[in-house]
Amino acid sequence: MSRHVAAVEAGGTKFRAALVDDDLQIVAEHRVPTTTPDETIGAIEAFFAGQPSASALGIASFGPLVVDPASSVYGSVAATPKPGWSGAPLLARLSDSLNVPAEIETDVEAAAVAEYRVGAGQGHRRVGYVTVGTGIGAAIAIDGVPFRGRDHTELGHIPVRRVEGDTFPGRCPFHGDCLEGMASGPAIGERWNADPSSLQDRDEVWDLEAAYLAQLVRVYAYGFGPDIVLFGGGVGTRPDMAERIRQAAEADDAGYAVSGPPTIATAGFGEDAGLIGAALIAQRLL
Repeated sequence: MSRHVAAVEAGGTKFRAALVDDDLQIVAEHRVPTTTPDETIGAIEAFFAGQPSASALGIASFGPLVVDPASSVYGSVAATPKPGWSGAPLLARLSDSLNVPAEIETDVEAAAVAEYRVGAGQGHRRVGYVTVGTGIGAAIAIDGVPFRGRDHTELGHIPVRRVEGDTFPGRCPFHGDCLEGMASGPAIGERWNADPSSLQDRDEVWDLEAAYLAQLVRVYAYGFGPDIVLFGGGVGTRPDMAERIRQAAEADDAGYAVSGPPTIATAGFGEDAGLIGAALIAQRLL
């Protein structure tokens, strides 16, 4: 008899909740906009209340998160640019509501593991994953385990070298012109004063975007040495984005890396990597 697990992908723009079977097939799904913690989490709780019982819960969430299990606020959202969400007890509230074993990882950690296990990262020991959308998040899974130090990585907030001629001040409320401040979806819209979807044929827009994301690839190459870096999210899955980033990364590396820059590709699950990753978190608890 197939067991179902509950999977939640908590994003800065929307939450996705799903009941998933042993074969990672989505049995039922619900999407809600990310508004206030009470409203958004409440809608997720209501969805699961109307579904068959799940055996475990996995959460893949936007960050930063408190990931120290010894912390009294483990599984809560830490200081975040998302208004009203700093301190939100995401893991505690949903695990109490569903009353099942539960665990949480960042959305990019979960996505990296999903791509390593069953996605475009198969066959590679060291898989980097980057989501570029409302924000920029990045992680690396080594043999299917997310790399962590005292906290999870926050590579989306690395300082970047400003591209010549770019006078955009950046929009990160913490750092201004960090990578996320310069290259997230909202940064694209603000810099060019247009919805990114209306800029599809503007090569200068996407070449500039690739130049900033290539600096993250260089950090990956010199700091972690991954085999492959996969790009997801609304901007990251643009059809020609991986190739633009690859070209920019080769130029940025300038022949320094011993093995060259890592392979650059589009995430195999597209925008579903976080949700599949959340289901895999839950399955580990069974």
